Amino acid sequence: MARVVKKKVSDSVLEELLRMFEAGELQEGDKLPNQNVLAAQLGVSRASLRESLHTLAIAGILEQRPGFGTVVRGPLPQNLSEFFNLPLISDPKETIELVQARRYIEVANVELAVEHATEAQLAEMGRLYREMAAAARRGDQQTYVRRDAEFHRLLARATGNRFMEHLFLTLRRIMEQFIHESFRALPRMLDRSLEDHRRIYETLRRRDRRRAVAAMTAHMDHIRTAMKNLYEITRPEQAASAAPARRTAIG
Repeated sequence: MARVVKKKVSDSVLEELLRMFEAGELQEGDKLPNQNVLAAQLGVSRASLRESLHTLAIAGILEQRPGFGTVVRGPLPQNLSEFFNLPLISDPKETIELVQARRYIEVANVELAVEHATEAQLAEMGRLYREMAAAARRGDQQTYVRRDAEFHRLLARATGNRFMEHLFLTLRRIMEQFIHESFRALPRMLDRSLEDHRRIYETLRRRDRRRAVAAMTAHMDHIRTAMKNLYEITRPEQAASAAPARRTAIG
């Protein structure tokens, strides 16, 4: 195992872990060393290591099992490095297209999950929602974003369709930068997000297809509005230049 040469530390850690997967040093079913040991082996802080492990967990490559540790969930995607070398959001037009794509996938996911989610999956969604609520009360945005990602990934898995889960993971990875930026720049967005997730969870629990679809559609609309507000705050010139495209997307 090579020590990491520091640039942005969390990115370097991720690159080294991906190298280990592709070289066969870590394989499906393997348990990772505990975080103190692994951070020391890589020569980084636990915080940088946790950020990289979280990215791999969201992608479905790692699974963190309470009381046991972190294991390679697998099977690993082909061309693993390319899977993580996805384009970042660079302008409002691209972001609108991304949110539009996610809207179709998430609405389809909730529609399928109403029919296919198991009682255990619904109970787990309830637990994740309660942890999101607790994080929101503490103002802990990092934990909130992690539980948010887990909630939506579980929703995708509850469709019973592996391809829907893969599509969600790909889009979520691209959106990660936007999600973190949004909560930092627009802190009131967290309360709106929490209320959206409450409605999604409760309508799923009641297996109310019509209201679940409406709740997810509203959530995606709120994300689109947050995107618009974020660009107007941070990139006003780009936001203005994208105004025609925005009207088309919203209509």
